[in-house]
Amino acid sequence: MSTLAYYPGCSLRHSAAEFDVSTRLVLEALSVEYAEVPDWTCCGSSPAHMTDHLLAQALAARNLRQAALVSDRLFAPCPSCHQREKNAALEVRDDPAFRAEVNELLDTPYDSDVSVLTLPEVLLQDSGPEKIRERVQADLCQLRVVPYYGCLLGRPKVFSGEANDEQPVIMDILLEAAGADVRPWNYKTECCGASIGIPKADIQRRLSRKILKQALEAGAEAVVVCCPLCHQNLDMRQRQVNAAFGTEYAVPVFYLTQVIGLAMGFTPQQMMLHKHFVDPQPLLARALEDAVVFRAEEARIAAEKEARRKVVEAARAEKAARRAAKKGGSAKGQVQPQDEPGPDEQEDSEAGE
Repeated sequence: MSTLAYYPGCSLRHSAAEFDVSTRLVLEALSVEYAEVPDWTCCGSSPAHMTDHLLAQALAARNLRQAALVSDRLFAPCPSCHQREKNAALEVRDDPAFRAEVNELLDTPYDSDVSVLTLPEVLLQDSGPEKIRERVQADLCQLRVVPYYGCLLGRPKVFSGEANDEQPVIMDILLEAAGADVRPWNYKTECCGASIGIPKADIQRRLSRKILKQALEAGAEAVVVCCPLCHQNLDMRQRQVNAAFGTEYAVPVFYLTQVIGLAMGFTPQQMMLHKHFVDPQPLLARALEDAVVFRAEEARIAAEKEARRKVVEAARAEKAARRAAKKGGSAKGQVQPQDEPGPDEQEDSEAGE
């Protein structure tokens, strides 16, 4: 695959720095070549497109123009940034008149055709589950998680690369490749409250509470996201949810690349787990310890099964040998009467005596 243009966006540069760092480390470990978009600017998410459509698309188109200096493929880990860039890329590609309007606002026109990808798409296409599986060093089989796609990452499928708008699966596939215990659930695309957490905090808390509740009921101990805003609502504001509803949630929220990075042997410090409000490190430590116990028990059961198999095979072999010996003895018994003298031979023998 060719070098990718990496658009970190505002969140990954600041509040979601752990997402940026873990993404870079994982991509480098998987030998995925990328270069940061030179002189990138804010894509306009989330309010710009609600204010002025043309200016919002021009903001995104400027980044596409800058990305074209690096590659014809751009990826943005933040789903909101991805949506803005993808939306602009498709509109200016399909509407020459609109492209002309956008270029009138830019100091240098955007004349390329840059495709825009999500981070899960990149990990699936430029690396793949098998490559991730080959690089796993830490056993996360006892880390029970649910992948949370949120509103934007899974749909519409023409944007996300998923096969189904309501049942996205790419994160599931990647987490399973990393060795995590991925639990199925029905809230993977429900809204967490998104940006209304400030103007209407009560709505955001109610929505986030449902997601945390459903994650636990699905048997998970942690939620995995690929969105800085989802992470903020479910992690940073989890305390507010508890205060509002009298709950005692303490559910760690990982970024996708943090889980993959941990599986590949990066340390919690390298994955910046200390930056989370709900500390995931105790859960991670317990999961790794439980994995050792689980594998030991698995090996014991396998050894016992193999021993039983050998005993059964030995018994079968011995039984077969006995049958063969018995059959051989019977055959000899049937030949013996032919060696005995007949009546005339018996009389001659007696006469001779």
